[in-house]
Amino acid sequence: MDASRPGKTRVTSVSLRTETLEAIRARAGKQGVSSYIEEAVQRQLQREAIDEYIATAEAEHGPVDPTEVAARAERIRAHHATHRDNSAPADAA
Repeated sequence: MDASRPGKTRVTSVSLRTETLEAIRARAGKQGVSSYIEEAVQRQLQREAIDEYIATAEAEHGPVDPTEVAARAERIRAHHATHRDNSAPADAA
């Protein structure tokens, strides 16, 4: 695992299908298998935490309106597109 990564580490054993391990090794490169798996597990933990947060919020406030979510997502995309187009300095070209 990357020595610059904060936090303590502990060696453990994990069983993976051969194909899965081969795919990880092919993609991990210099990063290494342990770092690759650590990052993948961290992303999964974040997804589960977000799912739990959403479930709690929906239990308290009711389900989210998909139309409203789509409208807000479109406003965010439009905002980023506008700022991306205007991000170059005026004298750049």
